[in-house]
Amino acid sequence: MERVRIGVVGCGAIGQAHLSVWSQIEGASIAAVCDTARPRAEETASKYECAAFADVGEMAASGQIDAVDICTPSGLHARQGLVAAEQGLHVLCEKPLDIDYGRARELVELCDSRGLVLSCVLQRRTYAGAQAVTQACHEGRLGRLISCSAYVKWWRDQAYYDSSAWRGTRALDGGVLANQALHALDHMVWIAGPVSAVDYAVAETRMHNMEAEDFLVAAVRFESGAHGIIEATTCCNPPLCSRIEVFGERGAAAFDDASVVQFGYGGVDYTDSVRDVDSRLGGRAEAMAISLQGHANIAADFVEAIRQGRKPIVTGRDALVSVAALRDIYLAATPTTREGRRPRRPE
Repeated sequence: MERVRIGVVGCGAIGQAHLSVWSQIEGASIAAVCDTARPRAEETASKYECAAFADVGEMAASGQIDAVDICTPSGLHARQGLVAAEQGLHVLCEKPLDIDYGRARELVELCDSRGLVLSCVLQRRTYAGAQAVTQACHEGRLGRLISCSAYVKWWRDQAYYDSSAWRGTRALDGGVLANQALHALDHMVWIAGPVSAVDYAVAETRMHNMEAEDFLVAAVRFESGAHGIIEATTCCNPPLCSRIEVFGERGAAAFDDASVVQFGYGGVDYTDSVRDVDSRLGGRAEAMAISLQGHANIAADFVEAIRQGRKPIVTGRDALVSVAALRDIYLAATPTTREGRRPRRPE
């Protein structure tokens, strides 16, 4: 395969960001775009000189693409991915793989059974410093892990949630944990392993007019034996940096976003050896104020995984672990509304 023909599903803000990345990826070409708002699809298609569709099934069956890049609201990811995989197309999803664990698992199993590449935009996993620290944890150089925690104290104004009807809904977006803190949650399970139990969780809507939570705190246990806290909010103004902290019996590490800011074990400081040039993710106050370098890393790797017949850096099964943690934390959480109603929980 000389060039992988990409069909981008969703021509909103994140879809446009992905298109800007795809236009620079060697070995790929933008062959089609899809959006339920046909005028937006046609306008985008005109810009990139590709085909326009208003239905993902029609695009998937067109024979014009080899893979889809799904950039729609989170609750649509797996359903649209399944439509594409049924047509034998490779699938890349924006994070998370889906809000619903059952649908996400179905997508993973279908892609595995058909030998299709399935990946997810969990870009922290592409940075060399984060990879080195995680490998050290897995190899036991920090000793037995004791704690792995995450803190995401960001800001979104009400206009952000009002900008689209799906934002802040449980069915399509999820709250702060499923949206803004998903990268941190994935980072935790990447380091410390799957969540085995949720000891405590509270999710509340504190400041915004929205269905899902804008504040969440949970205490979890990992299969590795480590404990951890995750605190996430879009109520913190000015916003603070997303932070991960992990320590074991022999060492510790800390991240600001995906950047290693401290790392050492056995009494030796190795921080300087694992610093990345720039792995800041951004997005503390503005959703689109994000670095696209990690997206480019994921896109390029996805293309090469297809061309070489290998697994991508982030597999569907990798991405499924954070969806399982998302499910378990939400199931354990107390009511999320100001009125004290217990919401319907995801399956």
